[in-house]
Amino acid sequence: MAEEIKPSYQAHKVVIRGTVEGYNVASLEDLKKLAEELKRLESDLNALKERYEDLQRTLSATNSRLERLENFLRSFK
Repeated sequence: MAEEIKPSYQAHKVVIRGTVEGYNVASLEDLKKLAEELKRLESDLNALKERYEDLQRTLSATNSRLERLENFLRSFK
């Protein structure tokens, strides 16, 4: 049987504030702003997906009507 290999490190959730080796780390307020922005973008994306699906349904219905009209007009040839 193959042994399950466990990583030699443990993962921990941490929050770092301040400067780490010359890199600016986001403050808690910055993280909250980013989280709010992500939520807003997610809701905008969901609204766009719904709009796209509505447009697809409308296009499908229009194509169906066009096909029926073309068939009707061909019947007069």
